[in-house]
Amino acid sequence: MGICFFQGDTAVTAENMTLRQTYDHPQEPSRTQVWKMFDRVAHRYDFLNRILSLGIDRSWRKKMTSLLPPGNGLKILDLATGTADQLLFLFAHSRRVKRGVGMDLAEKMLEIGRVKVQRRGLADVIALKKGDATQIQEQGSPFDAVTISFGIRNVADVMQALREIHRVLKEGGRVLILEFSLPENRWVRGAYLFYLRHILPRLGGWISGDSYAYRYLNETIETFPYGEAFCGLLETVGFRNVAAHRVTFGVATIYQGDKPKTGWK
Repeated sequence: MGICFFQGDTAVTAENMTLRQTYDHPQEPSRTQVWKMFDRVAHRYDFLNRILSLGIDRSWRKKMTSLLPPGNGLKILDLATGTADQLLFLFAHSRRVKRGVGMDLAEKMLEIGRVKVQRRGLADVIALKKGDATQIQEQGSPFDAVTISFGIRNVADVMQALREIHRVLKEGGRVLILEFSLPENRWVRGAYLFYLRHILPRLGGWISGDSYAYRYLNETIETFPYGEAFCGLLETVGFRNVAAHRVTFGVATIYQGDKPKTGWK
C-alpha cells in the first residue's frame, strides 16, 4: 500500500485513528434508498447548507478547484451532484473546465440543479442526469476528473463506487472527494460533536421539516472512515499519489488520487 500524504495538520497515526473511530459513535445508519430522504429536503437543501456550515463549505468547494489535474478543456463528472453546487463552483473558478456531467439518484435535487445551471447560462456545457455512483452509465474512460462532495458516505457500496470512478477516469485523471471528517484536536472535536449531535439535528429538522435527515447526517459523519483509513480505500482500488487535505481544523477533508498512466510504478 502507498503512503497517504496529509496537508493541513499532522498526519494521523493508525493507533489514534482506531481510538477516534470507536469513540462513542452511534450505530451506523442504513444507506438503502437514502436518495428519497434528499428528495424530501431538496427545497431547503442549499439554504440549509449555507446556514449549517456558516458558509464555510464555499471555501472548501473552491479549494477543490485548485486541486484539479493539469491541462485545459477538462471534462468533469460530479457524482452525488445534488443541486449541482460543486460543478457550478468548478466552472465559476476555473477556465480550464470545459464540460461537466452531474449524476444523482435524487431527481428533485436534480430539478433544482437544472434551474441553477440554466440561470448561469451553462446548460450547453453542464448536463445533469439521474445515475448511481455504483453503476456509472458511461462507456470507456472519458473523464479527466471525477468529483464528489459530501456524497461518498451516503453510497451503499463505497468500494464499488470507487472502482467505478477509477474505471471512468482517463489515465492520469484525478478523483477529488470532499467529505466531512472529525477534528484531531480534542477540544475542537468535542465542540464539533456537540454541534453534530445536539444542535444540527434540531436546527436542520426545524428548518427543513425532516429531523431524521439531520440525525442521519451526524450519524454518517461519525461512523464513516476518514484520514488514513479512507486513503487506504483509494489505494486499494488502484489510485496513486493519494493525499488528504484537511480543511477548517479537520472538520472536512479533501482526498485526491490519480489513476496511473500506463508504465507508472
